[in-house]
Amino acid sequence: MSGLRETKKAATRTALTRAAAELALDHGPEGLIIAEIAARAGVSARTFHNYFASREEALLGFLSDQISNLIDQLDELPEQMRLVEAVEHLVVEHLRTGEDELDSFGSLFRISEIIAALSPTPQHPDAGAIVVPLLPVVHPRAPELDEFEACVAINTIATTVRVALDWYYRLPEPRDIEVGAQLVRRACRMVQLDG
Repeated sequence: MSGLRETKKAATRTALTRAAAELALDHGPEGLIIAEIAARAGVSARTFHNYFASREEALLGFLSDQISNLIDQLDELPEQMRLVEAVEHLVVEHLRTGEDELDSFGSLFRISEIIAALSPTPQHPDAGAIVVPLLPVVHPRAPELDEFEACVAINTIATTVRVALDWYYRLPEPRDIEVGAQLVRRACRMVQLDG
C-alpha cells in the first residue's frame, strides 16, 4: 500500500512540474499562475502547495528532473566518450528522434531563463542545483579536470549547445534536422577541454 501511495505522490509531483513547465513555455513568466498549474495537472491549488511552496519551486523541480534524465542518459553512453563528444551525441540524438518539445534541450534552456526572470533578484537559477549533480558524470569523461574546471566545462558546453540550438530554432519551418545536428557538431568542435 505504501509503495502505491509513493508512486501516486511521485506521479502528482511530476504532473505539477510538467504542467508548470508547459504553462511557462506557452505563456511566459506572467502566465505561470499556481491555480492554472494545478488545473492543468488535474489537482487543486491546495494539493499544489502540498508539493511546492511557489511556482518557481515547481519549475526548479522540472529542471531538476530534466538534469536527472540527462545524467541517466550520459551514464548509458560508453565511458570512453569524452565529455563534449557525449553531450554532442545526446543533443544530436534528441534532435533526430523527434524529442518531445517539453523534454527538448531548447525547453531546458528556456525554462532556465524563465526561472531567472521570476527571481526577485536578477540571477540565474542556483547553479549548484544544476551543475553539482552533473559532476560525478563529468569526472570519468574528463578526469584531468578538478571540480572548478568541471563546473566551467559544464557551463561552457551548455552555452555552446544553447548557441547552436538557438541558431537552429531561428531557421524557418520546416527545419532540416541534419542542419541542426551539423550546427551542434560545429559548435562542439570549438570547445576544447585539454586541461
